[in-house]
Amino acid sequence: MSPRYNWPAMVKDIMDTAFLPQVDMAAKLKVSQQSVSNWLNGTRNPAPETIPALLKLAQDTGLDIGRYEADPDFDRIAAYLKKNKSRELVRIFDLYSKMGKTDRQKLITHAERMAK
Repeated sequence: MSPRYNWPAMVKDIMDTAFLPQVDMAAKLKVSQQSVSNWLNGTRNPAPETIPALLKLAQDTGLDIGRYEADPDFDRIAAYLKKNKSRELVRIFDLYSKMGKTDRQKLITHAERMAK
């Protein structure tokens, strides 16, 4: 079984690291800008024929692809929160899963400041 990836985070990090707007990333991958938008929003995953080019673009950008492999523990926590917790917490967790590494670090730093 091939690994599952956190596509929203990977796509956002590629765009942030390479300074690519959605339209330029779409052109590089020969897909529509709407496809890139769907990946960023988590509404769709890349088509199987697009995945090799997307992974190569991530590697060429200097990203560690292994960092984006889906985490079964993360999936279990997400499922639990969706079933048992408030909508706001689920939304925050969902947004965090779609953030790139820079935005995740900013959120963690902000949360740590708030906890003090």
